[in-house]
Amino acid sequence: MENNAELVRLEEFVDKLLNKYNQLKADFHSLQATLSERDAECAELKNNIYNLTTERTEVGNRVSGLLGRIEQWESDQETFSAEKGGGYESIQGSLFSDSADGKNS
Repeated sequence: MENNAELVRLEEFVDKLLNKYNQLKADFHSLQATLSERDAECAELKNNIYNLTTERTEVGNRVSGLLGRIEQWESDQETFSAEKGGGYESIQGSLFSDSADGKNS
């Protein structure tokens, strides 16, 4: 009888161990899936960062180009104004005025 009770206890202990092992195994697979999802998300975010950095660089270059063109235009207007004897301010002022006749407000 005593041996039988010991075998029952041993069976219960083994069952508990197997249940805990199966639970740990399930948790492990769940964590692996989560890790895979996070790795994919991380790769996607790194790609987004690269794309945004590239876009930012391109926009910066385009803005620099526009500023260069504006500076060149201003330089050309100063030269033109000096050759024609007119004032630089009047030319630039007419460009940026609100009125249709070209006078500053």
